[in-house]
Amino acid sequence: MNTLASTALRDLLKRTGVVLSKRYGQNFLVDGSVLAAMASLFPSGETVVFIEIGAGALALTGILAERGKRVVAYEIDERLRKVHEALVVDDPLRTHIELRYEDALEADWCALGHEGETLVLMGNLPYLRSSEIVLKLIRTDCIGQACLLFQREFATRLAAPSGNGDYSSLSVVAQTFFDIRRLLELSPDVFFPRPEVSSTLLGFVRRQSGLEDAEVAPFMRFVQQSFLHRRKKLADLFRRLGVPLTGEFAGTSQLRPEVLTPSEFIDLFRAVSRVTGR
Repeated sequence: MNTLASTALRDLLKRTGVVLSKRYGQNFLVDGSVLAAMASLFPSGETVVFIEIGAGALALTGILAERGKRVVAYEIDERLRKVHEALVVDDPLRTHIELRYEDALEADWCALGHEGETLVLMGNLPYLRSSEIVLKLIRTDCIGQACLLFQREFATRLAAPSGNGDYSSLSVVAQTFFDIRRLLELSPDVFFPRPEVSSTLLGFVRRQSGLEDAEVAPFMRFVQQSFLHRRKKLADLFRRLGVPLTGEFAGTSQLRPEVLTPSEFIDLFRAVSRVTGR
């Protein structure tokens, strides 16, 4: 499946009567060399089933169809069906692509895989929904790997190490469940329409968190509570939760949340849970 240059894509959109929507964050990849560089970073194999969020103009979809067993591509904008039909006609890869015109966040991703298959999440994401997608990925333990394109500032926060000014509650939670790597930096010029922001491709590989299933939701709430007033010391959190500022909590109470690593947050969460019974 050929990648459309911006001029060809503009013409196709005009012929099909589709006006792209900022609401859906529709900025499509149109640079073939960038797509080739991305493809070299993606997993591949005869058992790999890609779940793509945001099929767009199928540039990424076509690459995934070449590298895996099949692609289930979600597109929330039903209007793009006409664009897709024009792009896949007579293309041999179409038999490896299943297009679903629905909200990927409402779907059961685990139900898409069969025995012996490996699910991998992919996508040039609608940036306004990045946090929702990451949180769903965290909770979907049947997916062990992902490659996702984010606004650069969001990607920086997600991958930031402890002690960094960009480190946040989402950084802690995401890094508790995944090893996260920056794979590629993209300028606005490789998209159509050209966005006002730069982008970063992040790679995710699931890791053992050390948390029991029953601990996951309360741990995530605890981390979020810890960063409500990120410039205040953890003593503020302890007072809110009824944790003593003496004994084993004396030293930690003088720290700020951004200095704790994900594993240290797990240890603190469990110590606080023992004291408060929460």
